[in-house]
Amino acid sequence: MGPSSMPSVPLLVGCGVSCSALLILLLIYAAFWRYIRSERSIILVNFCLSILASNMLILVGQSQTLGKGLCTVTAAFLHFFFLASFCWVLTEAWQSYLAVIGKMRTRLIRKRFLCLGWGLPALVVAVSVGFTRARGYGTPSYCWLSLEGGLLYAFVGPAAVIVL
Repeated sequence: MGPSSMPSVPLLVGCGVSCSALLILLLIYAAFWRYIRSERSIILVNFCLSILASNMLILVGQSQTLGKGLCTVTAAFLHFFFLASFCWVLTEAWQSYLAVIGKMRTRLIRKRFLCLGWGLPALVVAVSVGFTRARGYGTPSYCWLSLEGGLLYAFVGPAAVIVL
């Protein structure tokens, strides 16, 4: 993909279909929220929001490489939302584990879930931006983490730890 070129057709179609399905799911959850409200539902809604935000950023800003500042901000937010998606999967696993062993205290756990799902990715991105002074966020070809300088490991490392 060259500078400021449009994303590929398969990427547009895939992100568009994904966004549509996520929006339908969120509308269904909103319509039936009083009946299905639970820890698991809160986690799923936040997970969907993180994926939806990352897909929309890919569609709108991933190829906006002409504006260096816009590309840097887009790459940083993509970093955040992709990491948040992984963290929400970890949160779901943690919630399932706690449900199996029977140790659920909803008020305390909900705050921990939110800190893990949104706070940990924010911390990783803030530290990455701070240490690199935002160098490596965006390239001349795309708005994502640069392969040079090792910044990509600020995404791959936490994602790999979560998968393990």
